[in-house]
Amino acid sequence: MSAPPPTTPVLATTTPTRLARVTALLQRVPWLVPVLSFAAGWIGFIMVQRGANAARWVALLALLGSLWLFIEPLVRRRLEQRKERMGFLVVNFVSQSLQQELLFFALPLIIGATQRDEGQIVFTSIAAAAAVLSTIDPLYERIVAKRAVRRVAFHAYCCWISALVLLPMVLRLPLERAMPLSLAAVTLWLVLTLPLSLASLHGALRKTAWIVSLLVLPLLLWELRGQVPAAGLAVTEARITQSIDELTPGAPVRTLTSGELAQGVVAFVAIRAPAGLAQSVIFEWRHRGVSEHIIEEIHGGSSTGWRTYSRKQIFPTDPRGRWTVNILTPQRQLLKRLTFVVSDG
Repeated sequence: MSAPPPTTPVLATTTPTRLARVTALLQRVPWLVPVLSFAAGWIGFIMVQRGANAARWVALLALLGSLWLFIEPLVRRRLEQRKERMGFLVVNFVSQSLQQELLFFALPLIIGATQRDEGQIVFTSIAAAAAVLSTIDPLYERIVAKRAVRRVAFHAYCCWISALVLLPMVLRLPLERAMPLSLAAVTLWLVLTLPLSLASLHGALRKTAWIVSLLVLPLLLWELRGQVPAAGLAVTEARITQSIDELTPGAPVRTLTSGELAQGVVAFVAIRAPAGLAQSVIFEWRHRGVSEHIIEEIHGGSSTGWRTYSRKQIFPTDPRGRWTVNILTPQRQLLKRLTFVVSDG
């Protein structure tokens, strides 16, 4: 009696087929992942605006996707050793799709936090350009996917953006802790993948340039941290006034006379934040190059925003001119800018 023919495990035959079908479907509708991710980002943004705790779970699902990007270089190296073409196609597809998911999910939260500040506008424009780049296959293949170092760098950027935006929502970290943690995690990952990156570079000059960039870029980003929009925080109301009653501000004022300053000036703000988040904010009063800082604390979860204010009653001998009150995070990320003018009188 002859032995029965060997059977092929069902999983081994069906899994590649299913992946191929999913890949083919999304290649026919390449806009599907970006649109769904962008919609999910706006849903997360609206939930944050309303103080809904469910926003944390929406953000958690997006953040979990970034874990693949951390292990992707190792998976790719394994496939290179086995020379599996189908595996390469799947890895490329999954990586690009997750990059789209993370960038388009984070983008609405970044846009919602962007102020009329040149640095923040530039930062948001770069994030939007990266998101668009991830959707245009010819450009993505030529600019990102073609070179291993570029893939690693783009991975790092996507992970940093997602962690920067999502850590305060998922882990309820204040922004002054989320920024260094996200930067440190991505830098550590770049160091751990350094042998893979260097192996793809030819010539001592290019390898040296890559190592130097790993040292310089994190420091540069840290120095420019004030230009990053405070994603997850949103100012719902802000005004300069002269009276406040049980956290209800009086009528807004834009111009005051020197004599009216005796009543004092109040900078009022209401800020929405993710539920469970405790965050410090700084009121920076500026006049003629001189600044004064007053620190307050807000808490997330309020549907109308946490209401707080800073009152100033002591003014210089000559208070005339334009006054600016910047509401900042401890990292000097601008949340809102208020102004008023003191005239003679």
